[in-house]
Amino acid sequence: MAMKSKQFLLEIERVRRPLEAWRRTRKHRERIPEALWRAMGRLAKTYGISAVSHALRVEFYGLKRRVAENQVARPPALVEPAFVEVNPLSFCREAGCRVELEDRAGGKMTLRFEPGQAADALALAQAFWRRGA
Repeated sequence: MAMKSKQFLLEIERVRRPLEAWRRTRKHRERIPEALWRAMGRLAKTYGISAVSHALRVEFYGLKRRVAENQVARPPALVEPAFVEVNPLSFCREAGCRVELEDRAGGKMTLRFEPGQAADALALAQAFWRRGA
């Protein structure tokens, strides 16, 4: 058996103590509490399901199922879009609109279109972003 890292052993011990205490006091066929399953799941994501299930003497497939359920239930992380497509400004012809641009250096430009006014917003935006290049 390969030597386990010191960090692995410390983190396993933090879960093993309450798990063993629960095992000593549990009623016959009582299920492992959710808090312990969550703690084991966090360890399994870091160190692997097999290593954690073996070290804590819990069923491999039960731990694997719980880790998979938690991954599906988690909402996707919010990320800032790298690109935003702007549709043609046809709606500006009827109601008017305002388009605000800002570059990474903090430069800002505001385009205001009155109802019925036609302008090439794309060309203006490209000129704004090219000026610093």
